[in-house]
Amino acid sequence: MLRTVLAGLRARPLRLLLSAVAIALGVAFVAGSFILSDAVGAGLRAAVAFETRGVDASIGTAGGRARLDDTLLARVRRVPGVAAAEGRGTVSAPLRDAAGRPRDAAAIALPADERLRPFDLATGRLPRDAGEIAMARDASADHAPGQPVTVFDQDGRPRSFTLVGTFSRPADAGIGAAQLVLLPEALRQLAPGTVYGEIVVRATPGTGRQQLAAALTRAVGGRGITVVTGPEAAAQLLRTTAPDSGPAGFFTAFAVLAMLVAAMVITNSFTILVMQRARELALLRCIGAGKRQVFAGVLGEAVVVGAVASAAGLFGGLGVAAALQALTGALGGHAAAVHVPLTARTVVASLAVGVLVTVVAAVLPARAATRVAPVEALRTPLEGTSAVVGWPRKAAAVALLVAGIGAAWCALRAETRDGAALAVVAMVALLGAVLAVGPLLAGPAVRTLGTLCAPVLGGPAKLAALNAARNPRRTAASAAALTVGLAVVSLVTTVAAGVEAGRGHGLERQLAADFTVTSVVATRPLPATLADTLARVPGVAAAAPRRSFSGDLGAHGTYQLTAVRGDAIGGLLRPVVLSGRLDRLGPGELAVSRELAEETGLAVGDTVRAGPRGRPVPLRVVAVYDGVRIPGADLGLGLVELGQRAAIALNGSDYDGSVLVGLAAGTGPDRARPALERALSGAPLARLSSTAEIEDQLSAPLRSTLDLLWALTALAVLIAFAGIANTLSLSVLERTRESALLRALGLTRRGLGAALTAESVFVALLGTVCGLLLGIGSAWLFMRVTSTAAEPVPFTLPWGRLGVLLGAAVLAAPLAALVPARRAARGPLTTGMTAQ
Repeated sequence: MLRTVLAGLRARPLRLLLSAVAIALGVAFVAGSFILSDAVGAGLRAAVAFETRGVDASIGTAGGRARLDDTLLARVRRVPGVAAAEGRGTVSAPLRDAAGRPRDAAAIALPADERLRPFDLATGRLPRDAGEIAMARDASADHAPGQPVTVFDQDGRPRSFTLVGTFSRPADAGIGAAQLVLLPEALRQLAPGTVYGEIVVRATPGTGRQQLAAALTRAVGGRGITVVTGPEAAAQLLRTTAPDSGPAGFFTAFAVLAMLVAAMVITNSFTILVMQRARELALLRCIGAGKRQVFAGVLGEAVVVGAVASAAGLFGGLGVAAALQALTGALGGHAAAVHVPLTARTVVASLAVGVLVTVVAAVLPARAATRVAPVEALRTPLEGTSAVVGWPRKAAAVALLVAGIGAAWCALRAETRDGAALAVVAMVALLGAVLAVGPLLAGPAVRTLGTLCAPVLGGPAKLAALNAARNPRRTAASAAALTVGLAVVSLVTTVAAGVEAGRGHGLERQLAADFTVTSVVATRPLPATLADTLARVPGVAAAAPRRSFSGDLGAHGTYQLTAVRGDAIGGLLRPVVLSGRLDRLGPGELAVSRELAEETGLAVGDTVRAGPRGRPVPLRVVAVYDGVRIPGADLGLGLVELGQRAAIALNGSDYDGSVLVGLAAGTGPDRARPALERALSGAPLARLSSTAEIEDQLSAPLRSTLDLLWALTALAVLIAFAGIANTLSLSVLERTRESALLRALGLTRRGLGAALTAESVFVALLGTVCGLLLGIGSAWLFMRVTSTAAEPVPFTLPWGRLGVLLGAAVLAAPLAALVPARRAARGPLTTGMTAQ
């Protein structure tokens, strides 16, 4: 039987080619997801290795009780066994960009010892005097060598440096690498009194790391100072810098989608192959092959095809992972480091998944092969036999439809969190119902399309409709893969459009101010008089300060609170009020967020004794609100009047501060901006942001995610069209005699090709329309369930993107039919008429 399987594969390689392509693409996604997950860790390890290269010992602090300063550094350098020691400390050093506005940046001192530098020189040279600066290569786009670079110190004073070179390093990977390098004396001018965060040490030749660490511990250890070896410091940095597994998980979800679509293509392909080989299988039965042998033979073909295609897909996964990392970097506006680690886990898992999916997809066709009777070997093959839809499929379709509608009904009446889970159940059930009912819809749908297209395409349209409707199960199976892929992408596209529109609506509803002013240095608050200065600018109706701080709410604990001027509530800030009133906020009043109310049980009318023990301040809860986290306008977990902040703040520290600016009626943002920027000239660390800029900042990650989603879904849709092309190719082989007879009766080669092309378009339209309707309907349900008053998710159809999906499906369908149509049209009549 093994020889029979191998002989069959050699005799019919093209019949399984596109099935193998579908498997390879699906496995490429699976392998890519594993490789991408490993690449995240590899990137972090590369960044950590670069940060700790040359480091034999690291000195740090525990609990913040000790100071790492120049005095301690000098003591370290005198310890026997120390070849070099450098202090490392990162300070905030905002840059002035090409538009003259400050942007965030950080600086470090240039280590004197070359082996302890966590970067490599890329172009030019490194600073040699206090007036020179070097920049990271990916941060120097706005500056050319030799040009001045303006950096703001901790007091907001601009300092000019000459750019003399750029340096390179691996991607930051979350370890907080600085973008600027200065000489130590220049760094001290930017941030006087700054202490080191770490002292790194290189050992002399012949001194071991453990020996050096022990000597340093004896010399400077204790009193809150810790000493570890270089590898131990790298391990600590790895533990504290958690890799972002979001992209890998996102990619894994689409790997599952790709394998699901590939499984549909494989099942359809093997089903057609079994039908076409009915006489061959019957002949095997006649010469003594048992049902188990026939079953094993079909599965053997699946194993061989799955193994070969999975091996190809594994290496394709390397390219997919590399391309996705490059794409992610391009969407983020920078060149990303590409890592493609290939581990034994990736190899074994990818091959196992590919072969397993192929075998499982071939089980039903293999079982159908065992039911071929030996007498079939004596019959004339029937072309285009109809596949009747049985009652189990109808019952499953009804059950899934009822379950989907029931889950959707419950989701609309449940709480937001439970409703979202029920909405997912409803989506899956409705998708299953659409797939199950597909054969019942395929016949009427393609006949309707044939009737509509007949006035334009003529006879080929009618012939295409008859061919597609003759076997509705095959037509529905071909369209099903496309339905799944487009249902997912239309769902996420529509939800993303709603979330983006909702963020804009929520932002406009909560933030009535036209501008926010924030500090680019978190540790340097805005000037206390800035709000009054901005209020005097012509065209400004109101300017109010806002502070975020850790507030002591007595017995309820410490929480992030926000202090605003009382009259700013209801004017510049308008939280969504769930209970109580919040048109303004006075002394002794407290408004709590929905999250804080749920956690503490606070309600309108309750009194909180806030502030340090011994002198508590009574605050009465006047409202419960819901809010959106907006940069520069974050409401925190509670709102108090600005004058109460000093009494209840923990240690008197602020997280951040901002000034909210509202314009007078008739004054547009573009008209007021120049005057506001002139007023901010005395506060160089102040950053002016309009509401539109904040909205764009909030939406940018979502748009990047959506672009990435489209790139990933394109592969799943490609697999679906490979399935359509495979079905048409096998259908051409099945209908060889029929095609030859049509040619003999007068149908031209062009007409036969047009019929097959129209059939491909009809199948693609069926799958596309079902997928779009299902995806859009599921998106509507999900948005209705997850929408809240503070963060609404309006049902917004992205007509442009949905139109692209429909147009791409219609245009790709003729391409999928190109090879099958040419094969059918080029076949000789005599050969076709005698085909068996």
